[in-house]
Order: sequence, then structure tokens, then C-alpha cells
Amino acid sequence: MKKIFCLAILFLLLPLLTFAQNNFHFSLAPQVSLSFGELTELLYYNDGTLVSQLDWEQKPLLNLGVKACCQYKDFIVAADFDYSLPLGTSNMYDSDWENNVKYSFTEHPLESSKNIDTSLSLAYQIRTTQKIHVIPTLQFNYIYTDFEAANGSGTRNGRNIRVYGVDYKRHSFFIFAGAAIKIQPLSFFEIQADLLTAPWLYQNSFDYHHGKKHPFSSRDIQYGFFTKYKACITADFIFIPNISLQLFTNLLFGFPDKGPIYSDYNSTTMEKSCTQQSGAAIHYIKFGTSLKIIF
Repeated sequence: MKKIFCLAILFLLLPLLTFAQNNFHFSLAPQVSLSFGELTELLYYNDGTLVSQLDWEQKPLLNLGVKACCQYKDFIVAADFDYSLPLGTSNMYDSDWENNVKYSFTEHPLESSKNIDTSLSLAYQIRTTQKIHVIPTLQFNYIYTDFEAANGSGTRNGRNIRVYGVDYKRHSFFIFAGAAIKIQPLSFFEIQADLLTAPWLYQNSFDYHHGKKHPFSSRDIQYGFFTKYKACITADFIFIPNISLQLFTNLLFGFPDKGPIYSDYNSTTMEKSCTQQSGAAIHYIKFGTSLKIIF
């Protein structure tokens, strides 16, 4: 009786399993890439006058990651993860202004640079022709960066100086929306171009200036609306069924975002500044390759 029952269940599920197999696809793509970029930390007076600017280099970073993609018919869900390691020598550059005159500049070598970039994308594939597809996309992107800059040297009011190091951490949350166009001119080759903008973003940063006499910390928050953009191009070479080599280029760019700043520079606790605003910017370009395997 049990054998008959099991056979009956298998018989009923077989059409569903066959249907799912024909309409559902899962792919995994280990990836490696190089990226060149910069994070900028800004401080303004409330009237928009620039007070301070710290430029944190990322040149280059070796990114190791993986991309997973699930597709059911024309619905697509993709997840992407990259962990970055510094390859070259990067620096942090600290500039200060007074009355619109730059009076201080110092250079600090980076002792540590960490970066995590992860995203979740939801998309729907519209088959306009047999070889051309339009893919509206919604993407959630999180980037974490952590820097440690050593003691630096430079000039202030024409005098040579040495200054203490700075630590900086930033959490960035982006919601991107846009579309991609995928073209397959040949059976073994397809190319896809994506263009996205961020209708909303949130950034939370923490800065610590080392020092013996007067170390201090600051925390800043920014919200942004349509100030960041992402462009991507991916070429897919299909050598054998279900396995392809991908070459890709990603570009992130945009405008600085402003928000409040909290600091313990003039007190023993973090207090919101009534006269100054914070700012933050980011840009990078990434070149890489991946091996896509469809299961």
C-alpha cells in the first residue's frame, strides 16, 4: 500500500517538477575584479562655504566575490557580494579652508582599508524581439568602508607640520532603479548595458582624529535623492552550454550629499553642530571577470 501511495504522489508531482525545471534557472558566478575609487568626507558652514575635505583613496582594490541569480520565466532575483583587499599604496589627503583660502594640507598613508559591497536586485525581462530584451530593475545596495590613516605631514600657513592619524568608517545604503538592455547578436555572445539612479540613499559615517592633547570624534548622516548613478556593461561569451565567461565594467558616480554632523570637539559628549553641515561623496570604476555556471 505504501509503495502505491508513493508512486501516486510521484506521478502527481512529476508534471510540476518538469514544469519547474523548464521554467526555473539558477546560476552561480565566482568573480574577481579591480576597482579604483575615492570616498570624500566634507565639512561646510551652513551657508555652503567649504571648511574641510578629506579624500580617501582606493587604488586599486582587489575584489573577490560571487553573484547568484534565480530566474523563473522572466522574473529575476540576483544577489551580489564583493570583499575587497588593497593592492597598491593609497593615501588620505586632508585639506582645510578659512575665508575661502586653503591654508592647510596634509597627506596620510593608509595603514588599513576594508570594503564590502553587496546588493540584491529584482528585475523583469521584457522580450521585445528574439534577440533584444529590456529589463526594468530595482536594486538594494549596501557598501561598508573602513579606513585607518597613519600620522601624516604637510603644510599649514606655509609651515611644515606633522599631524596625527585619522580613522573613518562609513555605512552606505542605496536604492537604485533603472533598466538594462540585453542584446544577443550571436548564439555564443550577448552584451548587456545597465543604467540606474538612486531615488533614495542613506549614509552614516564615523570619524576619529587621533591626538595626545585633543583627540575628537564626529558622526555625520546624509540622505540623498537622485544624487547617485550606476552604469554597468557586461559581455557574456558562451563557450559550452550552461557555462560562460563574463567580462564586466561597473561605474558608480554622482554628487555630494549633505546632512547634520555631531561632534565632541568642543564638549565631552557628541553634540549636533548648529553652524556646520557634513557632506559625503563616492565614486569608483570596477573592471572584472566571472565564470557563470547555470544549474
